[in-house]
Amino acid sequence: MRFEVLGPVRGWRDDDELELGSPQQRLTLAALLLAGGRVLGADQLLDMLWGQERPRSAMGTLRTYISRLRAVLGPSLIVSVGDGYQLAAAVDVNVFSELVAQARDARPQEARALLGRALDLWRGEPLAGLSGAYAEGQRVRLGELRLSALEARIEADLSLGRHVETVAELTSLSAAHPERERLRGLLMRALYLSGRQAEAIGVYTDTRRLLAEELGIDPSPELAELYQQIITADAELGGTVTTRLAPPRNAPRQLPADVADFTGRAAEISCLVSALSGGSAALPVSIVAGPGGVGKTTLAVHVAHRLAAHYPDGQLFVDLQGTSAPGAVLGAFLRALGEEELPEATQERSALFRSLLAERRMLVVLDNAVSAAQVRPLLPGAPGCAVLVTSRARLVGLGGARQVDLEVLSPVESLALLAKVAGEERVRNEHGQAMDLVAACGFLPLAIRIAAARLAARPQWSIARLRDRLADERRRLAELRTGNLAVEASFSFGYDQLPAPLSRAFRLLALPEAATVALPVAAALLGVDRFEAEDLCEALVDLSMLESPSPGRYHFHDLLKVFARGQEEPSAQEALVRALGFYTQTVEAVYRQRYPGRLSPQPGAAPSLGIGWLIEESESLLSLVQQAIPFHDLYGLAHLLELVGNLMGDVGAFGDTLGLLLDAAIQRGDVAAEAFARYNRSTLYTMDPETSRKEAMAARDLALACGDTRLYGYCLSQLALLGYYARSYAEAIDLLTSAGAIAKARGDLAEEASVQGNIAVVLSAMGGDGLAAARRAYELKQVIHGGNAGANGDYSYALVLAAAGESAEALSLFSSALAGFSELRQREWMGSVLVRMAGVLLDLRRPQEALERGEEGLALLIECGDEVWQGKALLAIGRALTELGAGGRAHACLGEALEIFERLDLPDAEDVRILV
Repeated sequence: MRFEVLGPVRGWRDDDELELGSPQQRLTLAALLLAGGRVLGADQLLDMLWGQERPRSAMGTLRTYISRLRAVLGPSLIVSVGDGYQLAAAVDVNVFSELVAQARDARPQEARALLGRALDLWRGEPLAGLSGAYAEGQRVRLGELRLSALEARIEADLSLGRHVETVAELTSLSAAHPERERLRGLLMRALYLSGRQAEAIGVYTDTRRLLAEELGIDPSPELAELYQQIITADAELGGTVTTRLAPPRNAPRQLPADVADFTGRAAEISCLVSALSGGSAALPVSIVAGPGGVGKTTLAVHVAHRLAAHYPDGQLFVDLQGTSAPGAVLGAFLRALGEEELPEATQERSALFRSLLAERRMLVVLDNAVSAAQVRPLLPGAPGCAVLVTSRARLVGLGGARQVDLEVLSPVESLALLAKVAGEERVRNEHGQAMDLVAACGFLPLAIRIAAARLAARPQWSIARLRDRLADERRRLAELRTGNLAVEASFSFGYDQLPAPLSRAFRLLALPEAATVALPVAAALLGVDRFEAEDLCEALVDLSMLESPSPGRYHFHDLLKVFARGQEEPSAQEALVRALGFYTQTVEAVYRQRYPGRLSPQPGAAPSLGIGWLIEESESLLSLVQQAIPFHDLYGLAHLLELVGNLMGDVGAFGDTLGLLLDAAIQRGDVAAEAFARYNRSTLYTMDPETSRKEAMAARDLALACGDTRLYGYCLSQLALLGYYARSYAEAIDLLTSAGAIAKARGDLAEEASVQGNIAVVLSAMGGDGLAAARRAYELKQVIHGGNAGANGDYSYALVLAAAGESAEALSLFSSALAGFSELRQREWMGSVLVRMAGVLLDLRRPQEALERGEEGLALLIECGDEVWQGKALLAIGRALTELGAGGRAHACLGEALEIFERLDLPDAEDVRILV
């Protein structure tokens, strides 16, 4: 098992990434990892998580986080020591520190390699996405360690004579950290040793002025001494000062002009300049890969101009987009090198090309390459040359080539590019609208440049006007064109080169509205097995037509998705139906495991995906349901939503999806689907009794009208539940009796068991004897489950036992139910069980345990947003605190519970008033 904190907090068991939970839970893990095996006390962890703003339930929430982490990592990795916790594990920051320590005693070449490995461990901002004072403090500390390691690596570079290539990196770093004198000193040394003495002196002058103005101090003695060495050309500086050689006459200079408004890409420039600056024993080759419009050519030309001084014999440039014939390209290169008599065969031309470049230092830029086979004949043979390739594809087969995957600009870089072209003041005055505009452009450089050029040509337009024109997805690509620049044309070039299977996959994978498509869903969309689907998806990823943010998940760049959806696809509806069918099959398979007997057996193998995967996919599933509403069977969709609601509760856009389904059913006059949708809405709004009752009664009447006895019985059970909450017990018993008779007549053992369990609960609440009904429910569920009553069966029987005073047996069954709900990740049920356990523990005169269970339950219920049960949890906590003598805190808890119950107009308020 290994972990990362030098970027987002992540963990793996072998090659499988772990689901580490919410940001606060990840912060808990990060704190233990960064402790380096030391024990962190509970108070320390609470301070790290919340500082001085601890919520009242902080301790319970911390225990919940630890419990969940143990469930994911294994029970033995996080060790309890006193009131604290200890974790010893392999983490990237420890590897980083060990590599840096080894580099301190190593020779420059080895030190550079060690420090490079250390710096490669960074995946972005440390503890990315985690908030709070502790996380920010750790980011500052770790950032300082990284910067120190970076400075040490640059010092090693200078010791190895890599003066020229470090200048760009140091320039960028010095701008980012203007008051860091060590970086300024390294930049002065690099400039001096690159033959740029005047610039080195200028850096010192700028530093002295900056320090005086900002801090009121002079440069350090060390920097002042370096300055004296530079102005006197002191030989002790080391190395030989590089002089700029005049380029030979007739050297080809084929590079296109660099753009004046080049923006961002500091890391990529540093990487490419470092890789292509020479000094290697083999020919340096770098490949810039990325989708159309991301700025590959612009970056390559910019870097090539930066490297021109390294290659005094010239630069060759060719755009391979218009040709796939290396022989023709070699002919042009050879003529540029002064050859008039050219061999006919490509192989002979390639050999002559290598011979001519053997004693020269030349940079070859191959733009828009299609394949490694196209590039290979165009490579020089001498290590004194270098090759920079751009391609939409990740070119394999070029041994030793350095791959740079180019992504879209960051939001800050995007705004900077917009401002450079459209005007700084304009962007500053409409900053929010400008951010919306670059977001609509998907942060794609080509799209931003086109939008900015249109604004520059129309000074009377506001940024908001162009942003609004891009809001309509159907017009967006048409708006992103100006002169000979067009985003759609760039995308079309890549699309037109796709073979038929890939172009079909490209179109079909863009159909779902969801942001990402999981591999099993992709297979359903494409109508192939998962192995073939993965091959197709990964091929599109290699061609930069699709992205894979994590293994088994795929998504499009926003504009590329718009383009894909604009291509005609006659089988679009059939593909969406296949995907929806896959989701339905998966949900039903999980539902059968969760609620045995509720659905008829399904022949064939069920999908091997569980509730965890479904929760991750809930937004995508609901999005697909919304897409299917205009053309799909609405009753079938309502059935699917019923199962989703029972399995996962109110997830994501569940309520919105139900509303759209209901509207469609009413519009179509589909009474059966309307009844089902209204029933689902009733169960969704159970905590809003008036709305829930209204929908349940409407659903009952509609179900009766269309002869849906199953749904009619369900509506009776729902109305009974609402009666129970309102303490209308006699009404609830009558409704449940009718529902039970319907279930029995239909032979629905699962529904009959559920009804009997509810009858038992209501009878117990009335003060009657519900044990007989509870045992009947328990026995039915044991039959259905094959000897095991399941989590719901244990829970309902435990309720009746608790009411009957059988506290010990009730507590045992509640514990069994909690284990079952935990396995199924039913967090709201887990919370309610914990609150029930707290009540039983109070009956057993064990208030400290009751307090702990109540706090754990409250933490879960707050996450789920269930206010009714939050009130019940606060009531249990208040009672436990009262028995423990903590009257002040108890009064506060009971006051919160009373506020919830009064606001929701629940009869539970009377129970609290007695105690307050």
